[in-house]
Amino acid sequence: MILPRNTSRPIVQCDQCPGQPTLPTHFEDTDTRRCVRCQGEHRWLPEPHPDDHLCTVCRRECPVCQAVTDQTDGKLCRHCQGRCRTCSTRLPQRPAPTPTRVEATHRKDKRDRWARIYYPLTGDQDLCDACQRATVSTDPLRAVLAALPDKLLHACGGGVPATVVQTIQTELLRTTAARIAARIERRWWGTWAVRPLKREAEPGQDGYGPDDVAVWLLAPTPCDGRCEDGWRPATRPTEDDQPCPVCRGGWLLPDRRLEPDTRDDRDHYESEQPAYTAANRTPAQAVAHRPPHRECEGRGGTCGRPVGDPYNQCPACLDWPLCACGTRRYDPDRGTVCASCQP
Repeated sequence: MILPRNTSRPIVQCDQCPGQPTLPTHFEDTDTRRCVRCQGEHRWLPEPHPDDHLCTVCRRECPVCQAVTDQTDGKLCRHCQGRCRTCSTRLPQRPAPTPTRVEATHRKDKRDRWARIYYPLTGDQDLCDACQRATVSTDPLRAVLAALPDKLLHACGGGVPATVVQTIQTELLRTTAARIAARIERRWWGTWAVRPLKREAEPGQDGYGPDDVAVWLLAPTPCDGRCEDGWRPATRPTEDDQPCPVCRGGWLLPDRRLEPDTRDDRDHYESEQPAYTAANRTPAQAVAHRPPHRECEGRGGTCGRPVGDPYNQCPACLDWPLCACGTRRYDPDRGTVCASCQP
């Protein structure tokens, strides 16, 4: 119902606070013991009540657009203040985006054609001119900040935490902005894009927040070979990335909390599960089942091809000669032809 401007609205006062202050609401059914904005089922206010009568979650939200901010005093977000969401600078005056209409033209077959309407992209309207050109900017800090996902920045309160900026500045002393941006994209779409960005601490399990996820996306790989998650990036466009011989392509890297569960929880979960046999496997488990096998230890442990007893390396790593058929190799200590060409 839309009430006229001159209609008197009910005034809600808190009878539990001294002086009975007036609350910023006009709903008569407002429970003054809860948050005055959301009235959540479990949003009970501490006693004595805060001056704004808001819970912790609503105090971080913008009072205009309800967006999550990085402040706890109930102020406007950067978008409502007219500031850039990345660097907090004042946004310039820009015309409102308007759609472009392309009228239909005549066809030779005299059939009707639909008019086309093109709507402008508004995803970068809350960025300043310098941040919009961050991907091609010569400033390495802006280039790395532009690579951070929007979903992660929104979870951090619409801005970049100070610890993230400090981590970026530290990493720029070691490597280039292009490699850091590629690291962020690889780890985000490979792990965190489909995982929760916040988890509460539980007994035997640490919690984390979106600011911790942002630092993990920027953190260097804990390898003495200075690789990128088990791989050494190629220096030329015509070359391929090579597996790191120090950590064996990432197999020897420690657990960097990429999984939400701890290693002890996984071991405990796997120990409680019954051993699957050929009789009780489901069709999906039967298709995905692979018997255990030994891997080749050649090329510094990065080959990984399956080998059989009593060998510990594949024929290619042992440099066996090719058979006359030209398709397989044979053991020179056991014969002169491969197993397929033996009579």
